[in-house]
Amino acid sequence: MTYTVEEKKHIISELILMAHADNVLKNEEVSFIISVGKRMELEASEVIEMIKHPEELETVVPKKFAKRILHFHRMMLMMHIDGHVDELELQLLHSVALQYGFRKSTVDSLLATMLKYPHGEIPPSELMQIHAVNSN
Repeated sequence: MTYTVEEKKHIISELILMAHADNVLKNEEVSFIISVGKRMELEASEVIEMIKHPEELETVVPKKFAKRILHFHRMMLMMHIDGHVDELELQLLHSVALQYGFRKSTVDSLLATMLKYPHGEIPPSELMQIHAVNSN
């Protein structure tokens, strides 16, 4: 999937906001964000600056449904990366789900399915299936 530079920054911004949601920024979260940034060909120094200044970040809902699904899954992985899901992280996740047009039943199904897989990485086909079932 291709992204503009602005889309990449918005994706990283939402991951950073999720990492900050519980008011505790952990090394695993920073490493994950930098890793996603590298895969998106963003400079690590730029990503680190974004992490240091979350108050300056902007987020935009991806226009394409497939991009929303993929990015929402990244946010769920971010939420689980430190081994603890905080209530504030869940609140943010549900808020983003509403903005993305995802039903609560979709989020609940995704969260339950994540528990079945190591590191919560739901296979793409199953991820799409969950969204298809819950959007009809």
